[in-house]
Order: sequence, then C-alpha cells, then structure tokens
Amino acid sequence: MSIQLSNRCRTSLYRVIFGKPKSSDESVVFLMAGGREAANRRAIRTLAVLFDMPEADVYLYNLASFADLVGSGVSDDEDVRVFETGWKGAEVSAWVEHPLFLTDDTSLLWKWTELCADIAKTKALDAIKRANR
Repeated sequence: MSIQLSNRCRTSLYRVIFGKPKSSDESVVFLMAGGREAANRRAIRTLAVLFDMPEADVYLYNLASFADLVGSGVSDDEDVRVFETGWKGAEVSAWVEHPLFLTDDTSLLWKWTELCADIAKTKALDAIKRANR
C-alpha cells in the first residue's frame, strides 16, 4: 500500500470500541487526542451527543493509541495495523468493519479506503480462483 498516515495520526490517533446500552451493536471509533485520558473524555462526550444519550451510558473499551496498535499488529504495512482486529498467527484474520471516524485527518480516511480496495481485490481474486477449479 502506498498511502502513509500523517504525523498527526502517528502522535495523536486513538481507537476505541463503543457499545450501546441494551444492544449487542459495537462500533470501532477513531479519534485524535493529546493523551489516553483526553481520548477517553473526548470519545464519551462526542458519542453521547451523536447518539443522544447520557455520558454515563457511553460504554467504551479497548482504548488503544497508534503506538499500541502498531505494536500489537502484524501487517507488513505498519500504518494498516490500526485497522486489524483479529489474528491467526502471523496473519490478519479480521479487520475493522464500518468504523466511525471522529477526525478530519484525510490520510486516515485514504488509508481506510486503500485497505477496503485491497480487501475487495483479494476476495475477487480468490473467488475467480475457486470458480476456475
């Protein structure tokens, strides 16, 4: 992949999982903040407003910084590791689906778009191979 994340992403990006009360729905949320506590506060406040719910009902877990995500990921492209959610050994087995971007950082949005195109290409080529057997 050719798109590189901005320096802003490398220093300020956080990813968190947001769950709604009385629901099994979860969303992966990306946002920028100056630190872990600031990211947690910003996510709670913003999601409470977006979903018209009390801040006390915003359930967040797995808050991770860019460095955390790069450190735990396995992709050759370190920038794409922010979108990894599952692994089987040294292979990515699951990617973020339908993320919520609470940032205007275009490099993150372009990286997401590039990853989606790459995943679609891989799935299409796999389907063609299966059809030709």
